This record gives sequence, C-alpha cells and structure tokens, in this order.
Amino acid sequence: MRVAVLISGSGSNLEALLEAEREGFFESEIALVVSSKPDAYGLVRAETYGKKTFVTGDGDLLDALEAEGIDFLVLAGYLKILEADLLERYEGRILNIHPSLLPKYGGKGMYGMRVHEAVFENNEKISGATVHYVNEDIDGGRILLQTAVDISRLQSPEEIQQTVLVLEHQLLKIAVRLCEEERL
Repeated sequence: MRVAVLISGSGSNLEALLEAEREGFFESEIALVVSSKPDAYGLVRAETYGKKTFVTGDGDLLDALEAEGIDFLVLAGYLKILEADLLERYEGRILNIHPSLLPKYGGKGMYGMRVHEAVFENNEKISGATVHYVNEDIDGGRILLQTAVDISRLQSPEEIQQTVLVLEHQLLKIAVRLCEEERL
C-alpha cells in the first residue's frame, strides 16, 4: 500500500511508523506526509527520512493524495476534520490513533493533552490507545485495535501522556500491518 501519514505537530507517531517501515515491520510505503501546519516539526522528521511532504493550504489535499497514488491514510495527530469528499474517496481506508480507550474521552475537542487531563481529573485507573477507522463521526469509526495500561500510580496528565504515547507507537505500526493483511 502507498500510505499518506497526516500530522499536525511533532510527529512522534510518524517517526515510529517511519522506523517501522525502515525495519521492514510492514511492506507499505509511506509515500507522503501531510501536515495541517507549515511549522509542524513532523515535517522535519519526514524530510530527514527523505519523504515527500504536503502542507494543507498549499492546494487541494485530495488532488495531492491522488497525484501520489495514495491507497491508505493514517491520521497520526492530525487535528483537522476531514472533508466529506475525502472521507468518501478513502472510505474504509483511513485510520486514526486516539490517546484513550474509545469511546471514552473521544469526540470533538478531545485530543492530545486534553484527553490526558480529563482522564487524570476523573481519577481513571486505566487508560490506553485506540486505532479506529475514520468516518463522519469524530472518533466514532469501527475500532481496529485497542490496548490498555494501568495508570493508577501516575501523578500527572503528562505522565499519562508519556505512558500512552509508548502504546500509540506500537499500536499504530501493528495496525498498518493488519490493514495490509486484510487487503491481501
């Protein structure tokens, strides 16, 4: 599969995927890295690995994806809502990583540190990460993978974030490999 990874920030999940690709963990090629922000550090990571990049706002995203022959999309910290035409074109071929055990702590406005703060404030004993298919409902698509971790001894949202991020890095690369196997 030719994959586009969509980011908005530092790109640590992107880097985990780039390393997995380099190590041969999956057969897919990360052919394009898309960012919603022109100053996202993830673009630097992409260029370090020699990947082609595209910043939304520099043209039509759907045109850029089609020009690169993209088969599959992975949202890795992408903070923009995808438009209906893109959702339709790539239906069943878009994954998102979310830093909670969906359906808990999902939906509009629930991303990044906001999720971990809510988890911490609610005294949750476990948290985790979820990879799900993307549809028109924010964080509402079918769950592909989910893994939990005990956070009962963690002392801050930042500690929760660091712990869950390790899970995200593992889960996302496994999800790509599962999608490859599904498509064989």
